[in-house]
Amino acid sequence: MAETVLITPTGGRPEGMTLLARYIAAQAFSGPLRWIIIDDVNPATPLPDVHDGIDVEVIRPSWRWQPGDNTQCRSMALALDQVGADDTVLVIEDDDAYLPDHLATTLRELETCELTGERVSRYYNVATGRWQLMAGKVHASLASNGVRGEALELLRGICAKGTRTIDLDLWRQFNGPKRLTDHANVIGIKGLPGRGGIGVGHRPNFGISDQCGKLREWLGDYADFYKPFQRAA
Repeated sequence: MAETVLITPTGGRPEGMTLLARYIAAQAFSGPLRWIIIDDVNPATPLPDVHDGIDVEVIRPSWRWQPGDNTQCRSMALALDQVGADDTVLVIEDDDAYLPDHLATTLRELETCELTGERVSRYYNVATGRWQLMAGKVHASLASNGVRGEALELLRGICAKGTRTIDLDLWRQFNGPKRLTDHANVIGIKGLPGRGGIGVGHRPNFGISDQCGKLREWLGDYADFYKPFQRAA
């Protein structure tokens, strides 16, 4: 039977995983979910509480992440080995915020396409208080991607090859039905404690200094979750 599968490559970000479980629990989508978590850091991240209807599978791979490593692709490949050809996959990253409509909206888009994601990526570094909008002309950030069908098989092949640009390669190479959307349900959160992240959003000079409460504008009351991690002015 086909499943809706969430994939989270993680390790060393227990605070991020606790928040991610809260975001998943708050989703408007009420159907069954399978959540595959690839945890490649010692010690293992404590498993967050989840509600009934979510089948959680934690995989501890043979390798262990070390500072400077980028194991995202290997972790994605390992998770995708557990996914069936008829399944639908959403990538749910451990340091991002997801508003309650994300799952339902993405799955609705996938009824008429095989690859979807948000056109505009919104990033906020809670450690530096800086934000940025990055509009994708040809691709969407992996954190907002949903795939099925041929797009899922392409994603499987891309991750098996070990690329560092999963999302860009996926969107450039997939010639089937795909859709960049103007939904605004995903916020890339940078600067959380624990394992260092990849990408320019983690640089101290990234983005624009927040002078007008941008995080609350994007997240509403969810912004309060990040107060413990924000640097004092």
